[in-house]
Amino acid sequence: MIKELLQEGFALKNKHHYKHAIEVFYKALEEDSSSSELMLEIAEIYHLMHNEEKALSYIEQILDKEPAHIEALKLLKNIFINKKAYAEAEQTAKNIYCVSHNTDDLVEIFKLLNEQGKYEEIFEYSTDTLNPSVKLEQARAFYYKQDFAGAEKLLQEILSAAPDDQSALLLLGQVSYACGHKDYCTEIAEKLEVDIKNPELLNFLGLTAGYQNNYAGAIDYFLKCIKLDRTNGQYYYNLANVYFKQGDTALAKKYYNLAITLNPDNPNYHFALANLYYSEKHYKRALEELQGDFLEANVLKAVILYDTGYLALAKKELEKLEKSYPQNPIINEYKSKIDSELGLN
Repeated sequence: MIKELLQEGFALKNKHHYKHAIEVFYKALEEDSSSSELMLEIAEIYHLMHNEEKALSYIEQILDKEPAHIEALKLLKNIFINKKAYAEAEQTAKNIYCVSHNTDDLVEIFKLLNEQGKYEEIFEYSTDTLNPSVKLEQARAFYYKQDFAGAEKLLQEILSAAPDDQSALLLLGQVSYACGHKDYCTEIAEKLEVDIKNPELLNFLGLTAGYQNNYAGAIDYFLKCIKLDRTNGQYYYNLANVYFKQGDTALAKKYYNLAITLNPDNPNYHFALANLYYSEKHYKRALEELQGDFLEANVLKAVILYDTGYLALAKKELEKLEKSYPQNPIINEYKSKIDSELGLN
């Protein structure tokens, strides 16, 4: 009897008839109320139905009896990830690895550590550095830390063994873009297989198209990114940059503001919008957008002071900046202009 119920339940589950499948598995559970595997099937189906509360109740029953039940722990980890409860997912992933000692499970820990910005912890593990998935997550940690040389070293090791590894190629492209290696980005882009469901890949291809002054192509890629993920401010920012380069300031403003709405604390988004306002001579609005104490923002403030006739204030700001950046060409150019206008040289 129970064998027939299991066959029926699996068939219904495979056809996505989840409600009926659960009913069948419940009947099977009446025949064997202690079966962890039946409870796991029910938990998985509730998870597929987005009823996490029910799924968790069955997972808890399994783990109460078998704390080291790998599949139940993996389902629990996935539920935490879906809920963006990354700390709980991380601890669950560590529990799994303690039981399995499987390299794939170690990779899951590294992914969660990268997600939370705990990059240094990744390198506290003694790892099998021959495993490409381990190397890839370590390379991501280097990339996020802006240790681009460390990331490139590991990625080249992966690609020497598997030249067409798409994940490694994409990350190498991102590293190359961050380093300003335009020609190398183009070379890597040609090796990537276009996946219209991967916004990270489409974003890189959009940036590369922008490098090549293919603005129509770049816009198309970024719009596809936004359609796939409307919560990532970087895609709106990159799209705005292309519109600004094309001279379409109306659309550039729209997408800069959308980027700022999604991530109001990002000074780069505010600086880009300030630079746009400056290009239109809307100096007051430009100054309102300049946030954060970093070189580009401070230089633009000084340039606006100069353009609006506050020569003494502009000179004072530039002299402060010159102490830290004595070779900066813009600082030197505007200091020279001010000194000339004031008759000081």
